[in-house]
Amino acid sequence: MKPAEFHGRRRSQGFRSEILTAVAVLLLLGCERDIPVAGIEFEISGYGISGFVTDRIGNPIRNVPIALHYDYEYVDANPPESRVFQVTDPNVTVRIKVFDRSNRLRRLLYEGQVSPGPLSVQWDLKDSFGVPVPSGIYTVQFTVGAEVKQSYTVTVSGAVTARTDSLGSFAIMNENLPIGFYPVPLYSSDRTSFLGNYRIVPYVTVEATVQSIKRSAYISLARDRVTRVELKF
Repeated sequence: MKPAEFHGRRRSQGFRSEILTAVAVLLLLGCERDIPVAGIEFEISGYGISGFVTDRIGNPIRNVPIALHYDYEYVDANPPESRVFQVTDPNVTVRIKVFDRSNRLRRLLYEGQVSPGPLSVQWDLKDSFGVPVPSGIYTVQFTVGAEVKQSYTVTVSGAVTARTDSLGSFAIMNENLPIGFYPVPLYSSDRTSFLGNYRIVPYVTVEATVQSIKRSAYISLARDRVTRVELKF
């Protein structure tokens, strides 16, 4: 073998080795990115989450439901708000409505005239179209005629709050991130025991589901910032 030919082969083998090393590094970085990550991105008013859902090689996955779960801290054991309304005049129309944090009407639960006495209507956490409402704070309002007589709040957590678009991205903004809200009355799983009143803290879990496979990330939120998160399948 000629010396020039020998050195040429060594250079070729060295170049090939560098390429393989670079590919290995890229694959390693790709594996590391498989871990959900969150970071501060840009300023807003209030709280926000900006996220992406992709497959293992970075292709966006569209129409993925994103559920939002709140975290809480204990505050006190004061009696929770009553969810039973009192009707005194059978000749006046009463209404029970559900509003979101932006004071938009989401559901008319009851409208009509009823006999005097207690009135309680169970809300199934769906809007006027029968669609489950997203995670958030809702007010159930009792009116007699045009006068608001009583109301109580309902905290919905763990509901689908966003879906990814064609680019695999989603956003959850301040309306669905009621950080600091109090009181949130919590009960045992069978709802027989009152556990106390809690406050929503700036830690949430976002959960994506693709073909029965779930990926989630626990996020620490910062006020007046959008927090970025990526979920990979």
